Amino acid sequence: MPDKKRERYYLSRLRECMPDLPTDNPSEPEPPDFMFNNRLGIEMTNFYLPPKLGKPPHQEWQSLKNRIVTEAERLHAEAGGRALYVHVIFHERERLKKNDIRSYAKELANAILAYPVPQRYTEPSVKIPWEHKPKWAGNILVQGSIDGCDKLWQADAGGWVAEITNEHISDVIRRKSYRAPLARTECDKLWLVIVNDNFSLAAQAEISADALIASYEGPFDRIIWFLPHVPRAIDLRLTKPATP
Repeated sequence: MPDKKRERYYLSRLRECMPDLPTDNPSEPEPPDFMFNNRLGIEMTNFYLPPKLGKPPHQEWQSLKNRIVTEAERLHAEAGGRALYVHVIFHERERLKKNDIRSYAKELANAILAYPVPQRYTEPSVKIPWEHKPKWAGNILVQGSIDGCDKLWQADAGGWVAEITNEHISDVIRRKSYRAPLARTECDKLWLVIVNDNFSLAAQAEISADALIASYEGPFDRIIWFLPHVPRAIDLRLTKPATP
């Protein structure tokens, strides 16, 4: 995870829901991302839902949604709007046309400009209520910027919440395993924290019940599924924990 500022934010949120996490200020040897005085190492990685092959009509519809949100971000900034993280879900029944881009973007920008939004990243995210949002929008979720400059506006990837399977989790573990041998030269215990941050995804996604109870193999002593906006940390089951 190359963005150290976000990594540190995730660590601060992780401490809120994991009282057994050391309180000392960790070093950042890279790898691991964080190293505590008790020689506990933490590797962090954002979860990204793998792209799913779609039919051409869906791809075209997704492109229109992306263009509407991108144009809305531009209009919002031109009007003096603050940096924000915005996730927009379109009504699935809504069928978009190229002629809709400008008008829909203006409605979206104006809805966010007119509603009280978070001033900072540490404040709770807000949902624009139905009476204030455009009729074509199913949901508009807004979060304050982490530093007043960073921003990200995204359209949903289909109007539904994608399911994260145990295969998805296993793929993440495999991709991160290559860092473990070098990280273990710095630490005695090594945790992998998989961050499910909706503002880092192209689609809203939720871990399945099967994935939560599945068993995983990997060169880590602990694997944690982390929801930073709650915050909530969930230990995933290891059948083959690494030997310290």
